Amino acid sequence: MRKLLSSAALGLLALGAACGGGSGGGSGAAADASMPPAAAPTPLPAALSLGLREVASGLDQPILLTAPAGDSRQFIVERPGRIRVLENGSLLSKPLLDISAQTTTDGERGLLSLAFHPEFARNGRFYVYYTDRNGNIAIDRFSMSADPSVADPQSQTRVLSIGHPTYSNHNGGLLAFGPDGYLYIGTGDGGGAGDPNRNAQDPESMLGKLLRLDVDISLPTAYKVPSDNPYAGQSGKRGEIWALGLRNPWRFAFDGTSRQLYIADVGQGEREEVDIAAIATGGNNYGWPIMEGSACYNAASCASAGLVRPAFEYTHGSAGANGCSITGGYVYRGAAIPELAGRYFYSDYCKGFLKSFLYSGGTVSEQRDWGIASVGNVLSFGQDAQGELYVLVGGGKVYKLVRQ
Repeated sequence: MRKLLSSAALGLLALGAACGGGSGGGSGAAADASMPPAAAPTPLPAALSLGLREVASGLDQPILLTAPAGDSRQFIVERPGRIRVLENGSLLSKPLLDISAQTTTDGERGLLSLAFHPEFARNGRFYVYYTDRNGNIAIDRFSMSADPSVADPQSQTRVLSIGHPTYSNHNGGLLAFGPDGYLYIGTGDGGGAGDPNRNAQDPESMLGKLLRLDVDISLPTAYKVPSDNPYAGQSGKRGEIWALGLRNPWRFAFDGTSRQLYIADVGQGEREEVDIAAIATGGNNYGWPIMEGSACYNAASCASAGLVRPAFEYTHGSAGANGCSITGGYVYRGAAIPELAGRYFYSDYCKGFLKSFLYSGGTVSEQRDWGIASVGNVLSFGQDAQGELYVLVGGGKVYKLVRQ
């Protein structure tokens, strides 16, 4: 995030909340294009009330909850380098993985994300996103051991390394498999206020980008560039790039039902934004650092032609009254609260609220504050295999979104 978690604000946490192209051409899987349009969402009942129910505590900086398809367990990423297993409401004593010796929590660094392969039940593979002890971004693959709750540490294989010199912030922090089966990776601009190295607009840099990789290939090659990536095979441009012009996309989310990608990009000092695009659309330039949200950054005017404006944004307001750093969530697709179907949930690190909106037909509507008392600094959202949503907070707790 902008400074995602801060030691001043959270004590043990060292991620902070203070400030710190072209259009184009790819296409997704053919199955996406052939799917019928999603049904229009049912209007949200005014009387619906939501709450948060605690499901885990005593965690060390929990920043992601996820699960492989069809699995009843929840897997929680702790920033110092462990992945914990929540099974039947209890945290297992032995972690799925512990790479704490390979990372550091200096600044915004650490173990930041986890993605299970779509065929995890068959191949036992998963991927992690972390910063190494030199601050560089590392994407590694692991396989499971004979124990169904513990990874094989000897299976660790490097997929991708991205240099991240000078600054300890703006590391991005999420990797996820899209409906097309490719692995997407959101990277920060490299840190420092205003993207001083202009990485986000540089097609030769993988910083400040959304990357898209094909990892379903034979060893020893760790990945290949999909042929329909917008810059695949072009000289002077990284073929891994799917979108550019991002500041710090701490969290993004796919909604397979609407076939939309939601990117919550943390702003500099004035605006927080959510960029929304069709999953099959590659090559979008989201504008940073030419623009912050829909406004020119540090200028009265700017050359904004070809830049994709955010679908949703909010300003910090006077003295940060509205927030300081967006925490992106997910579109709800669970079964427990069907009235919420299609609504995107988000929060703000500094305010701890729970809000949602509906994006349909290119328009944002039904903006709603759910009136939940702040549970502290919201670090991340989580989503289990059943599509239910969770909120992870700086006090080491995890809450589940429930009907009140």
